[in-house]
Amino acid sequence: MLRTCCAAVALAGLLPCCGDFLAAEETASVAPSQIIEYHPRSRPDHRPVITAVAIAPGGATVATAGDDHLVRVWSTATGKIVHTLGGHRDWVRTLAFSPDGRVLASGGDDREIICWNVAAGKPMTRIPPHPSAVYSIAYNPDGSLLAAVGFEHYVRLYDAGTGEQVRVLDGPGTDLRSVVFSPDGRQIAAAGRNGQIRLWNVETGTIALEIAASRRRIRTLAYLPEGDLLVSAGEGRTIAIWDARTGEQQGALRPRAGKVLSMTVCGEDLIATGGSDNVVRVWNWRTHQEADRLRGHTGSVASLAFDPASTTIISGSFDTTVRVWKLNASISAASRPRDSVSDARVR
Repeated sequence: MLRTCCAAVALAGLLPCCGDFLAAEETASVAPSQIIEYHPRSRPDHRPVITAVAIAPGGATVATAGDDHLVRVWSTATGKIVHTLGGHRDWVRTLAFSPDGRVLASGGDDREIICWNVAAGKPMTRIPPHPSAVYSIAYNPDGSLLAAVGFEHYVRLYDAGTGEQVRVLDGPGTDLRSVVFSPDGRQIAAAGRNGQIRLWNVETGTIALEIAASRRRIRTLAYLPEGDLLVSAGEGRTIAIWDARTGEQQGALRPRAGKVLSMTVCGEDLIATGGSDNVVRVWNWRTHQEADRLRGHTGSVASLAFDPASTTIISGSFDTTVRVWKLNASISAASRPRDSVSDARVR
């Protein structure tokens, strides 16, 4: 049933409330979804494409951003927009919360990274502009470092408190789309257009490993929880699992259609991927089987985030919507048979 209000749908409680500019929709399906659809007052004819979503540790706050140059911060308890952050001058491509949830970093096509005080809704630090667009940023586990990559040859490491650049790593190519830290913070990996993955020792800055992963662009990387395995995906249409110590391939997941544009780890056994086929797929990486399939987006799924506290996936899409998915409680380490994969189709 469609429910429309002047503002937002609660991201956790799924309750309508007063606020800024949303329409919400709910489905009675195995894996329910909610749609957050922007209706900006300043440009009612333009709903922004969503290319970045992030969930703060603990799940209390969600951030979304896209091609309208704005970052929106939401309360999951009330569903209200807490802050609309204006400071970027172009498309916002990437968001990351600090491990304590107090700082939100954003970056994009204007070549800038802005670190925001989440509680105050004000910028804390502006990192000097990069030579080219910023496409991916990531905090290390203790929040002391912020890594950034984009349309250049380098991985740049910044002091997360001061914004000072502390190290520059020579990256694998001139178009880097993803950067991630290992769960213990000792390793960092980056990849992009040429399909090569490079891993470094964070403390020394030396190259630890190089993986010839694909002949096509890698768009997203993720370390699995124990830190010894790294997952890569992109335009090669294979989700590959690598040993982060030796570079040997440990398995592969094979979506049938579309490019993989986004990925998030969903607990010990599951990862979720989104792609150009408009579908969010949940995979059991241990069995290499598809565990769930979340349908409803009508555009490429450009960004994914996961909240372990509520087992909720949030997806952002080129269809200008953000969708909230509650992982089916029946999904476990054993993947379900193909004929029981849920079709969480929004009608």
